[in-house]
Amino acid sequence: MAEQSPSKKLRNQVKGFLCDVSPIKDSKKPYFDAILQHEGEYSKVLAFRPEDHIHFHNAETTRSLVTLDDVVVVQPSVESSRKTSVFYTHSSKMSCVWERGETSSNSSSATPQCVQLSELLNLDTKLKKVNINAKIIQEVRKGNSVVWDGPYLPRTEYTVADTTGYISLTVWCEHNITVGEWYNITNVSVRKFMDKTSLSTTKKTQIVNIPSQGTAVAVQIVPTETIKCDIIGVNIKNIFICPRLHTLKDVTSSSATVYCFSCNKHYKPPAIIMRISGHLVFKPETGNVVEASVEDEVIRSVLAVKPGASREDIIQSFIALPPMQITIRENIVVKMEDVPQKTEIKSEAELPVKVEPVEESIDFYSPPDHGILFSSQSRKKKIY
Repeated sequence: MAEQSPSKKLRNQVKGFLCDVSPIKDSKKPYFDAILQHEGEYSKVLAFRPEDHIHFHNAETTRSLVTLDDVVVVQPSVESSRKTSVFYTHSSKMSCVWERGETSSNSSSATPQCVQLSELLNLDTKLKKVNINAKIIQEVRKGNSVVWDGPYLPRTEYTVADTTGYISLTVWCEHNITVGEWYNITNVSVRKFMDKTSLSTTKKTQIVNIPSQGTAVAVQIVPTETIKCDIIGVNIKNIFICPRLHTLKDVTSSSATVYCFSCNKHYKPPAIIMRISGHLVFKPETGNVVEASVEDEVIRSVLAVKPGASREDIIQSFIALPPMQITIRENIVVKMEDVPQKTEIKSEAELPVKVEPVEESIDFYSPPDHGILFSSQSRKKKIY
């Protein structure tokens, strides 16, 4: 009779909270590990889907309840002192509290609460959704980013305020928002990072314009600076996303198809969308060198980027640009444009005089006198 295995392997589903998510290890056979707190114990998770690393990391950061489906759970024998191990394989899937509409048992509230911003600034929580009434004070920055569950979405950061305080609000996806208006914003999540509290919209957030709720508190507006400068340094990256807005890896122009792990589908290269972001180094006419980040929308306002353009092509195009007028806010380029050309009006003495040939005649006719104003105005219409 064969000896019984010291451990029992079960393909199962586990729920819990992630912590200690490691960086991706081993470039040839990449994997990472983490600790899962569940059912009163801690289990070690070995994950062999590196494309899901960002989801694990974000779930740890937000302390979200996660569900790992179709994982291999290795339970140690009674005699063994080892703890349970969870193997997150290539067929496993991860979902999060926001996707499943569940609420963690230790969450302080299952429904959003109406709060004033002054309360949020003193709130000590790691996971909470609230409702607020706030006035949009300023659009601080605009761009695109990868969210925790994969898609690459538009992101706009605003400063908002009510009658008690002000806070930063990140709005995902496009919304019809006007600076200076009041809005009722529901189901926004509260985040606290390095002792700074901020808000972020979720999939269930609704933003509705409302009448003024009073005089908003005074807010220190983020300053904007416009300078004329040369671009002397460039560092950009190309981000490729599938038609469903998932980020892609290992995309080459020679590939017949491009595979998306999140969709589990192959796409034709023309269906893939390229987004550009990076950092630029500027040398102003006066003052020190300035470095700022730049997003796809601003880049395409000054460069005509072809679909198959390489990173090197884009860098060379940036370097070849003439001096530009740029607008920077919080070390982010919000606008780039050609330097306005000053129109130089020459004096009458410098204007060329066009002499028309005339036929010889024995008769002389004196030209009519229209006055100085008439002749001066007619000449200024044509500037050489």
